[in-house]
Amino acid sequence: MTLPELWQEKILQLTYEKQQLEQFRQLNELLSRGLAAILSSEQQETLFSKLFDVVTHVIDYDAILILQLNDQQTTAQLLACLPATLPTADLTIDASCPLFRQDLNLFDLSLLDWWQQLLPLTAGYKSALTYPLHTPQSAYTMILLSRRIGAFSANSAVILRSFSTFIASTLSQLEKRKLQDERDTLRAQQHRIEQSLLRQEKMAAIGQLAAGVAHELNNPLGFIYCNLNTLKHYLQQYDSFIQSSVAAHPELIPQAKALQLDYIRSESKDLLEESLEGARRARDIINNLRTFSHPDEKTMQEIDFGTLLKDTARIAQTQVKHNAKIQLDLPDSPAMVCGNSTQLSQVLLNLLMNANQAITNGKGEIRLILRETSGLWQLQITDNGCGIAEHVAAHIFEPFFTTKPVGQGTGLGLSMSRAIAEQHGGSLMLASSGSTGSSFVLTLPALEQC
Repeated sequence: MTLPELWQEKILQLTYEKQQLEQFRQLNELLSRGLAAILSSEQQETLFSKLFDVVTHVIDYDAILILQLNDQQTTAQLLACLPATLPTADLTIDASCPLFRQDLNLFDLSLLDWWQQLLPLTAGYKSALTYPLHTPQSAYTMILLSRRIGAFSANSAVILRSFSTFIASTLSQLEKRKLQDERDTLRAQQHRIEQSLLRQEKMAAIGQLAAGVAHELNNPLGFIYCNLNTLKHYLQQYDSFIQSSVAAHPELIPQAKALQLDYIRSESKDLLEESLEGARRARDIINNLRTFSHPDEKTMQEIDFGTLLKDTARIAQTQVKHNAKIQLDLPDSPAMVCGNSTQLSQVLLNLLMNANQAITNGKGEIRLILRETSGLWQLQITDNGCGIAEHVAAHIFEPFFTTKPVGQGTGLGLSMSRAIAEQHGGSLMLASSGSTGSSFVLTLPALEQC
């Protein structure tokens, strides 16, 4: 081999090594920038945007996108793209489409009949560089597009092939993160269900105990109420005797004044009336408690919804009295409905407790307005609390959805309340919410026939 031939071979070898080094440099830059993009991105959209930006440093393209193949391998969904103005409709993919099976460097897209199924996404582009990506969960393909024919070189294809492994690994990590998030969500729901079951058992035991205590208290309270009424009758006789005695014997007037009999007579009446009123209130509370804790949950009967509302408000008042006032606006005539008093009391109590919890300034007002409209009884429950955020309001009726810390809320109150309302042929909805408070509307059919 002559000296010029040796020099020529050496030059070719150096040229090849330079090309290899350039490819290695470009790939190393891609991987370095790609890793930085992953470490600096928390959202999937941000991550892909940064990865696409990384590719622009080594490959010139006009658009880039990643398609995900569905489980049936019949449609492809656009997972990410740049620019973001590309159409997002799902594409129907037939069996002849090679995009998810092999890497392709397509010089002129107009010559390919099978490419027509991608036209909604790729209209206006002339050439493409594609590479399939596979993970344990799904199949993807990455597509680079250009408005020029034959825009991508063989060197670009080699670089993309090497970088696609990194993209596939990223997609796999995203799938693992998604599965982890779903697992954490399911575990949180399971924990709330377990806590809810424990709380229901505890509340059932408390309900039985409360019913028994209420029954036991009812007897001595009956004695007190009866004795106070008897004492009231006796005091009336004493008062009549004192008045007639003083009138018949004027000499007793100084002694009566010295003993302050007039004051004692007046004060005794007031003390007795206050004691009777306290006994009546205690009797009403016990009766309400016995009604609320009644174990029958299936019996449907005629109910005065207004009376039930007042009884439930009395029970709730013991919990809200230091934080809010409950105001009732009820019709003069009975609000008759066909329903189960225990279940409807539970709905009302849930709504009242939620309204009270939304009030944090200690100056709350919970207003209940009951009106009949077109054969329906409509109860509006309004509070002046902190309101419900818009992104939260869309989920408040979903089972196990709660904004409270784990262990402090089951996320079942409103979902169960809506279910009970619908079982009674009615509805429960959030009418409005804002920074000045929230308003719920409970609707029940007016009584026709149980």
